[in-house]
Amino acid sequence: MRVSDRTVPTLRDVANAAEVSVGTASKVLSGASGVSAERARRVWDAARRMGYRRNGIAADLRRGRPTSIGLVLPDLTNPFFVDIARALETHALQHGYQLILAHAGEDPERETERIRFVMSRQVAGMIVIPCSGYQRAQHAIAEARECHVPLVMADRVDDTFPANTVTTNSRSASAEGTAHLIALGHKRIAFLVNTLKLVNSRERAEGYMDAMHNANLDTYVSVVECGMTAAQSHAATLKILSGSMRPTALFTGCNVTTLGALRAIRDADLRIPLDVSLLSFDDAPWMSVLRPYLTSIRQPVEAIGHAIWQLMLKLLSGQQDECVHLSFTAELLVRESTAHAPAETAVSG
Repeated sequence: MRVSDRTVPTLRDVANAAEVSVGTASKVLSGASGVSAERARRVWDAARRMGYRRNGIAADLRRGRPTSIGLVLPDLTNPFFVDIARALETHALQHGYQLILAHAGEDPERETERIRFVMSRQVAGMIVIPCSGYQRAQHAIAEARECHVPLVMADRVDDTFPANTVTTNSRSASAEGTAHLIALGHKRIAFLVNTLKLVNSRERAEGYMDAMHNANLDTYVSVVECGMTAAQSHAATLKILSGSMRPTALFTGCNVTTLGALRAIRDADLRIPLDVSLLSFDDAPWMSVLRPYLTSIRQPVEAIGHAIWQLMLKLLSGQQDECVHLSFTAELLVRESTAHAPAETAVSG
């Protein structure tokens, strides 16, 4: 028999095979309580034997209450986004919801398609971390409004977005990180950013420039757009390190940029922090494992995830009408990768 000729088992088929009512089978397969262990075992055994798969969308339609939340992320190779997804799924499960995760791959066109796909799953709400700038992010807001789906946007957003947003105060955190490098005597500090088209990346570059200006180091300002991949960051960083005026410190604007910079430093045969100090915006577990331990700026992932979810719950219950913009404070974690600049390059006074 061809696969296409097979009869798809129904809930009634499972109930008959397990010798229980359709209502009892539905309770068991939806995870509800109130069914004896013996009956539940018979239902699950029958479902597995027959290859039955519960249609969650149809079940939501029957109840008149969708129980899925869409989550569209720009890059699943970035630990920060993975941590956000993990935190959100924990909160969702605790409140009886399931996450439908989609990956945009840092491609605005794919992001549009992924948002539309998730919307087609009849989700109760949408959470989006956009993969592009303000103008391109408008499509996510428009799609949600057309479908009357509550929307929360996070990370690569600010309070100019006409949507509910949760983010980190990137500008002040970046200024603090740059001030840390300046206090160590560095003046040739290069800020490596993926792209200035993203609002949070632009804010991080602005924070770096704020600190450089406050220290009267405007002539040393160096903001380098490296691209969205570690390979692009590696090439851009290697070019900087090969120049005649090599920076004594690198400040990388995100995890991906940090990975590329680490490879470039190795390929340039330089030592951290003896030859060049390295500060990363965004933290990851491996940064406190590999030697030297990397100095980083840690965003409060758990607090951000909790805030996103609490805001979503208010939207789902109709308690939130006006757009809310929440911002959290990041933490500078000083480890081993930042040290005093070489004496001949130290800032005087």
